Amino acid sequence: MLGFVGSMASVSSFFFSVVGVVVSFLSLSSLGVWVGMELSFLSVLCFASGSSVEETEAMMKYYVVQVLGSCVCAMGFLLTVNFLEALLGQFLVMVGMLVKLGVFPFHFWVAPVVGKLSWAGCASVLLLQKLVPLWVLNNYIFLFKDVSRVEFLCCMTSLVGCLGGLNVLNYRVLLGFSSIQNLGPMILLCCCQEFGLWVYVLLYFVSSGFLMVSLWQLGVYSFQDMVKESSFGGLSDLWWVSLYFLSSAGLPPFLGCVLKVILLSGCWGAMPIGTGFCVMTSCISLVFYLSVVLAMVVYWGKVALLFTKSKNSVLSALSLLVNLAGGFIIFLVMSL
Repeated sequence: MLGFVGSMASVSSFFFSVVGVVVSFLSLSSLGVWVGMELSFLSVLCFASGSSVEETEAMMKYYVVQVLGSCVCAMGFLLTVNFLEALLGQFLVMVGMLVKLGVFPFHFWVAPVVGKLSWAGCASVLLLQKLVPLWVLNNYIFLFKDVSRVEFLCCMTSLVGCLGGLNVLNYRVLLGFSSIQNLGPMILLCCCQEFGLWVYVLLYFVSSGFLMVSLWQLGVYSFQDMVKESSFGGLSDLWWVSLYFLSSAGLPPFLGCVLKVILLSGCWGAMPIGTGFCVMTSCISLVFYLSVVLAMVVYWGKVALLFTKSKNSVLSALSLLVNLAGGFIIFLVMSL
């Protein structure tokens, strides 16, 4: 009975977190945007808290940081709506959203929070909670006059993300730094091209979301969990799931390469320095994106993983569909 009640509470919390995002997108006033964002944030707190002490501690850290960002953002909304110090209000809104996203120099909370959450909690924090702040930034950042500072923040965010992920064995922390690294291109697209931003966000959410689901199904949270897998069927599953890491690295013809094409086509004309820097940092992050594949080769040797029977054929087929077939189809559509 308690398990049923807990599952119902989790489903309800997730539902209201999605409802909060929809309310923010459909709202016609700044107050409605703020209310929807807070509804989604509080629902994620209930959804991702879990039953362990570590998860609760991580969500308390997340709560403190998000409340700080919400207070700054609310003050900016009030100043903007009442036409009092409009420039200061727009600046406060932008700072509040940067805090909630984890952009440099407010990136310090991402790794300690996601490193102790379940995969469902990581997906909520790293994916779902990015939608409203990115949408607000996309609307407010054009009003901020000194865009060169925003370009500098994007460069530093991508640099912190690519350097922070080096030598990380916890895959939840690894995806946290990957999320930070991808925030740089996303905010650049906020400044340059709205359509490209949402295509980038959609493809990033698909790639990262399916990766988290696959690792959750395999019960893999870190390198230590991976080396416990002794059967060749499990190794085959991990091999196919590792294609998501190759995709995140931006290697052609995987889906992640489309993200780099979108960034270059959308931002090179307006912000060439920031765009080039973000692409260079993605090349550096190739080291930790390949950590899963390299760990398998080094630990198990050159065994014929591709020719062993997979325990979960759904994960293998989904990985091929998302990374290879998805990338090929999108490249084909972009060439038309």
